[in-house]
Amino acid sequence: MRKEKTWLLIVAYVWGGMWTGASVFAQVSVPDTIGGKVHVLDEVEVSASASRRNMMSTSPVQMLSKSQLVRQGVTDIADALRRFSGVNVKDYGGAGGMKTVSVRSLGSQHTSVSYDGMTISDCQSGQVDLSRFSLDNIQSLSLAVGDNEDIFVPARSVASAASIRLQTVMPELSERPFWVKAEVKAGSFGLVNPFVRYDQRLAEQVSMSLSGDFMRADNRYPFTLVNGKYVSEEHRNNNYIETWRGEWNLYARPTEHAVLNGKVYYYDSFRELPGPVILYNNVSDEELNERNFFSQLHYMNYWDNGFSLQLNGKFNWASSHYHDEGEEFPGGEMNNKYYQREYYGSVALLYTPHEDWSLSYAADYSFNNLTSNATLGVKPFRHTVLQTLAVRYRTSRLTATALLLGSLYLNEAKGGDPAKDARRLSPSVSVSWKPWEEQGLRIRASCKDIFRVATFTENYFGRWGTRDLNPEVARQYNVGLTFANALSRSWLEGLNFSVDGYYNYVKDKIVAMPYNMFFWTMVNLGRVDIWGVDVTLDGAFRFAPRHRLLSTLSYTYQKAVDKTDPSSAYYENQIPYTPEHSGAFSVAWENPYANVAFHATGVGKRYSAVQNIASNELDGYIEYGVALYHSFKWKRVDCSLRLDVQNLGNKQYSIVKNYPMPGRSYKVTLGINI
Repeated sequence: MRKEKTWLLIVAYVWGGMWTGASVFAQVSVPDTIGGKVHVLDEVEVSASASRRNMMSTSPVQMLSKSQLVRQGVTDIADALRRFSGVNVKDYGGAGGMKTVSVRSLGSQHTSVSYDGMTISDCQSGQVDLSRFSLDNIQSLSLAVGDNEDIFVPARSVASAASIRLQTVMPELSERPFWVKAEVKAGSFGLVNPFVRYDQRLAEQVSMSLSGDFMRADNRYPFTLVNGKYVSEEHRNNNYIETWRGEWNLYARPTEHAVLNGKVYYYDSFRELPGPVILYNNVSDEELNERNFFSQLHYMNYWDNGFSLQLNGKFNWASSHYHDEGEEFPGGEMNNKYYQREYYGSVALLYTPHEDWSLSYAADYSFNNLTSNATLGVKPFRHTVLQTLAVRYRTSRLTATALLLGSLYLNEAKGGDPAKDARRLSPSVSVSWKPWEEQGLRIRASCKDIFRVATFTENYFGRWGTRDLNPEVARQYNVGLTFANALSRSWLEGLNFSVDGYYNYVKDKIVAMPYNMFFWTMVNLGRVDIWGVDVTLDGAFRFAPRHRLLSTLSYTYQKAVDKTDPSSAYYENQIPYTPEHSGAFSVAWENPYANVAFHATGVGKRYSAVQNIASNELDGYIEYGVALYHSFKWKRVDCSLRLDVQNLGNKQYSIVKNYPMPGRSYKVTLGINI
């Protein structure tokens, strides 16, 4: 009976939204050629510089293009995100180690990650490990907080408080039918990382790309262990990693107004999991083997009557095998295995009745399930229906966007009781205003209501999962100023600046609480208030025809405090792993000889637990790095050579308590294009 009710709710929910969209579609009888032309211009708008587009956004957006990633000496995706304001990266140390991101202290489950326009999901933990994506194949990386004026997107793209968007490199085959790029990286602590990419034109409007890479590292880096008056030199143990990654992409233009893209992705990794370093206990036998396969298809078409259609589909499969050894386990070992699957489909309609107005509707459906020997025989699955209605008004000086997200989560389970269903309407509004036509100054403001449901881990895992958790609700408010201008002075090419003040309110925060010394349980406890300021600045300076300086600066102030219980010892204490001050700086000198980039990232003191006492305090740190790179031709082959030195000052620090990060390390990259 419950299954029949579930499917009736899904059909009614989607059909109601689709009928509304179809009614709007049917009311238009006369094609508006002006509207059609304006929509074509929207498609071409990407030719503007990334920095200027970010400054014009109604909500905070930060972006790094492929050229900026090279210029700023970025070494991986986690390093790139550290350059953004408002971002906390959890890093357990070592090349390829697990890395998760929290934006503006909302938690990693409130941050979505999309890969070529489709959101990556993890129904088990709700967070995505960014170490599984290669920077070599990335064209651009962006971070959006809240929503912006881009309303022609799948509903799932706006179902999070913040979103990280990874866009891969598209083939450039205008002058030749194929292209080959190969790179090999070698570095400290046993790092070896070859990468190859092959682009091929299959027909006049059809091309493909095939890429793959392998990475291995021992990660046995040295560190200093201090225990009272005793000091010893140690090496990180049980930290080996080996990953394989492959990707195939298809790009087609079936008609002048249509785009069809497909992707097949596979990832396989084996990593040893180093334990925390506590009182000389540097021993761990934990291992994790992960596999992930997904395929996705994207289709988009637009017509001269002002309508556009977007279709997306995806299948995702992932497995994890956690292994540990010890006398405390039956038989001397633990083997936890997890398998999750997802089926996803999305349809979106965009209508542009006038050059200033756009309206959109999107409906997404996904089915997720999880099987594991850690859920006490329960096999949970979930139906998710997301729908959005959005309207945008845009002129040269004013952009205003309003969006309403409808969410429906229907939970079922084989072999046990399911978690509670959840449904909610989540509105968001954002505005950007340019007071003076000739100036590059803009004022923006936005607010967004969003929530997240409990993950399968939080609901079902043995000994601590809880079925009756309420969704975790977040409300975001942002007010900011931006300035973007290309200046006419010969020595100053451009200057971009933004400052945003924000307030986030989180209620019904899902946390793990101890029931006794051996059992924990998930409960809705929290209320967290988050106040902050994000500042970004970048400029380009030219002192000679072939010499430029490119500089970037980001700074974040955050006061994120627990407001749950006034009688508790940690009331109004800073929440764990959230520094009040953090920032990043880079300067690059482009010249005909060897380009040089110097960069630094730093954070203030943090606390590893909810109580802000000395035993939980982590010292602040600043990490410096330098990169030298040069491109040249050798026998008509384009070549590049790069040297990276990370943690130049050999500073010992920890991002996660008792997980020391590597000291000074080196990496050499050799690349060729054929």
